[in-house]
Amino acid sequence: MMLLQLPTDRLILEELQDGRNLGANIADEIDRHKKTVTKRLNQLEDYDLVRNIGRGVYEITSRGEIALDHIDQYDRESDQLKAIIDAEFESTE
Repeated sequence: MMLLQLPTDRLILEELQDGRNLGANIADEIDRHKKTVTKRLNQLEDYDLVRNIGRGVYEITSRGEIALDHIDQYDRESDQLKAIIDAEFESTE
């Protein structure tokens, strides 16, 4: 099950839409503690929504772009968002 922390995860994904960035820079930009952002980046990476390309630099993935497009449909009680991401991702391959 995909468990997001809103609005923090949305802000992280939005920040990464502007391009690759360091976790520390993202924390400054979205006004969150570095530890919080690092924890969320690790979780988002587990969900394949972001990718660590090395040395703490992250980028949003195709799945992350889809998630951000549909994040308003996120429901903590269901996997509806994950199903949407999976369906759209498979249709683009």
